[in-house]
Order: sequence, then structure tokens, then C-alpha cells
Amino acid sequence: MRIVTASAMRELDRKTIEEVGIPGVVLMENAGRGATNILLRSFPVTQEAPVAVICGGGNNGGDGFVMARLLHEQGILAQVFLLAAAERISGDAKIHFDVLEKLRVPVQSLAETGITAKVRRDWKGASCVVDAIFGTGLAREVGGIYRDAIRGIVASGRPVLAVDIPSGIDADTGKILGIAVRADCTATFGLPKRGLYIHPGADHAGRIECVDIGVPHRLVEALTLREETIEARPFRAHLHRKPDTHKGSYGHLFVLAGSAGKTGAACLAAEAALRCGAGLVTVGIPESLNPILEGKLTEAMTLPLPGSDDDPGTLSAKALGAILTAQGSMSGLVVGPGLGTGDEVERLVRELWTQVEKPMVWDADGLNLLARNPDLKGRNRGRIIITPHPGEMGRLIGKPARYVQENRLDVAKGFAQEWGVVTVLKGCRTLVADPEGRLGINLTGNAGMAAGGMGDVLTGMLGGFLVQGMDLYDAACFGVFVHGAAGDLVAGRLGPVGFLAGELMQAIPEILRGVIAKG
Repeated sequence: MRIVTASAMRELDRKTIEEVGIPGVVLMENAGRGATNILLRSFPVTQEAPVAVICGGGNNGGDGFVMARLLHEQGILAQVFLLAAAERISGDAKIHFDVLEKLRVPVQSLAETGITAKVRRDWKGASCVVDAIFGTGLAREVGGIYRDAIRGIVASGRPVLAVDIPSGIDADTGKILGIAVRADCTATFGLPKRGLYIHPGADHAGRIECVDIGVPHRLVEALTLREETIEARPFRAHLHRKPDTHKGSYGHLFVLAGSAGKTGAACLAAEAALRCGAGLVTVGIPESLNPILEGKLTEAMTLPLPGSDDDPGTLSAKALGAILTAQGSMSGLVVGPGLGTGDEVERLVRELWTQVEKPMVWDADGLNLLARNPDLKGRNRGRIIITPHPGEMGRLIGKPARYVQENRLDVAKGFAQEWGVVTVLKGCRTLVADPEGRLGINLTGNAGMAAGGMGDVLTGMLGGFLVQGMDLYDAACFGVFVHGAAGDLVAGRLGPVGFLAGELMQAIPEILRGVIAKG
């Protein structure tokens, strides 16, 4: 599903009004009517308690005026609480406000009195609350009467419908501008806004429903929209197999991973790639650990490689020749899970980054070593996906993990463009960004996946899809979607906490079966 920034939606509205000729007042009517329909089917509206419609003085308030009028016309008690001076309302909102007065819909002006104790009691006694204070144009911290109003809405304890976006949320970044409404449902207009899907905005949006306000489809198609929520539908064709194929038809993945104490990372990545349909997987491992891997892996092959003289449980720089020879017959590589970060591994990683031309997925220790070598930027020969968690991304950009979490969008998009790699920034609502500016926001997954090994599984999945011929960005998007969906499936079966990465991996084929069935 395509999503928009506030400026992109304003441009669509402008073209609809100026180029197509649909008046803004009609778009506002459509918005209010759609939001009212959502309200009536979603909230416990009764004749005994009014709907409190809390309005600002701009277009968001105008949408609220329409809702109040439509509720009134259906015999439903609705009271408008106006936070701005009536004489300052203008444009399309003014037209709809004037209609309210003519129909004698109750309007209480709070611009001078503020949010009194009686007003707070009225809101607590409402059947539900409509938040029509701020729309997508808010770019400053909320203050004054608006801050008091949002506090009153939160304190009311009533179900809340947000109009377009919860007031106080930045429509582009999802950040809270001082204080924000926490909605049970958001009726967003035209196209969904980016900030509804990124935390902390996502925590405040509740269920999101999109209202068609009449923007012509051709305008949406003509506008360059390169951001989307990730869905399975575009990738179904990649899963269909012809009868006359064999294991060689579905790629050979080389997994360079594992060291003493971390052989599990290599196993999880290898098995996850096979679960995603990779035809063949070979794991490159220090030769001292090869007996362990051969005992743990049945379906994947292993390639014993020279270990370090100082630490036989990690790879030696002398392994480079064997790795370069082996990867020549491979379709793609995974580099990093449990690999170690010693000096010899670091020298090895530098050579792989600059010499290997095959598509690769880099994760974990591969990224930690990359962070030590910023001079490698722009020197990769192969096309690369990186899969950092916030801590790893922080090391890559020289910032703390907290900075990464507070600026996830900018960090992911910026790194992808600066380094020329597809960037999978893991976490709640994992982001996928590519160097051309595309952005995918993943909606699957749950907090139970915050456990060791989950990232290794994801890395193997991306490698598995990659060697089957998927484009890097597509492989990254589909991989994070299936990974999260498998986590959701297992959480539903076993409970929200305590399931293991291996159990998630076992659920991958079932998710893929469902994706194919819907095609």
C-alpha cells in the first residue's frame, strides 16, 4: 500500500482542486462523510450520550464540522468544541462552519474560556470523542489551549477517532510534537500518511482506515510515490515453480558465518535459506568447527576453511583464496552471522567487500567490521543488502543507538543512498530503503521476536530469496514480511513470549503456502 508525506498529499489535493476542478469544499465533505461512516460502524454511539467533536480552526476542524453536521442530521447528539476563535475560521472550513450555525448544531467556543472542569466532564461523559484539532500540517510543538485539549482527550478515557492523523503526531516522521492524542482508530484521507506507520506515531494511530475523498486515480498514478507498506501480493509470482525444474534452478547460497561459540548463527542462517526455497546452501566454516556443523546440518553442505593460528575457531585471512574460488559457482553470499571480529577476519572481510561481484547479504559481525572500515564506502563490487539492528547501525554511522531509533527514516534512507546498498533497519516496523529512494515499512512481527537468533534467520531468508533471482529490494521487502508473519503465526500458537528462532523458521513454509494460495 502506497503511503505519502504531508507535502505529497497537499500536492495531490492542489492538483485535484486546480487542475481537475473538484472544489476543496467537496473534498472536505467527502472526508467528513467517510470518517462519519467509520465512526458509526466502529464506536458505541448512543442516543443517550453525545459525540464530542473537538475542532481546531483549520481544515482538520472543517472535517470535524462536516462530521458533526452529518451526525446531527441522523439524529445523533453531537457537540462541537471549538478551540479557535470563530472569526479566524476561513476557506472551506468556514463554509461548513456556517452550515453548522444554520442547522443549530451545538457549538461551544473554548478560545477564551479554555478547557474548563465542566468541559472535561462533558468529554468524559461523551459516547466517544472525535479528534479534529490538527491535520498533517503540524510542524511545531503543541502548546497553549491545544495542549490542554489533548490532555483532556487523553484523560477522558473515551474511545477516540482521529481525523486524518492523531493530533500532535508529525505526519512524516511519526514523532510526538510535545504531546499527542492516542486514538482507537484513525480515518486518514486520500492516501495513508507515513507517520501513521512509524513509532511512536504508530502507537497512537490505532486501527487505520483510509477514506477515498475523490482524488482522481490518474493523479495518484502520475505522482512519483516511492514509499509503501510492505505486502506479500507483489511477490507471489516468485514462488510459483514449473514442474520441470530441479535444485539448481533455485540458486546456490554461500553462507560465510560462525565461529567458536557461535555455530548456531551459521546453522540458523543456512536452514532459513533452505526454508525459503533456496536450491542449495553451503556453509563456509573454520575447519576446526566443521565436525560440529556437519553434525547439526543435514540438508546444507559445509566447506571447511583455514582457521587462524591464534584462534582456530575463527577464519584465517588465508581462507580468502578458497572463498573466492567457491563463490564463483554460487548465486549469492551471506556474510557475517557469528563470524567474529578478529584482525584476520577483518582483513578477510575487506577483501570480500571489494572483490566479490555476486549479490550479498551482510549482517552482524560483518557489519561491525564494516563500521571499522569506513573507507570501504563505494568500493563494493557486488550488490549488497545490509541488515543492521539499531546498535549496529549506530556503529556504522558513528551515532548512539538512541539516535538511530529517534531518526529511523532519515538514517535508513541516508545510509542506503550514501553507501549504495539496500538497507534493512531492523526493529519494530522494520524499514527497507534502497539507493534510489524507495522505502518499505514492514507491518508484520511482534515483540516476542526480541530474542537471540531471530536476526540470523532473517539474514538467511534474505539470502534464500536473493539466490532465487529476486531483485535486492524485493528480496529484502519480502524477507522481512515473511519473517514477521512467521513470528506472528508462532506467537498466535505458542504465546507472545518464549518462542524460539528455530520455531519461527519452521513456520516459514506455512506462510509461503498462504502467500501462494492468495495468488
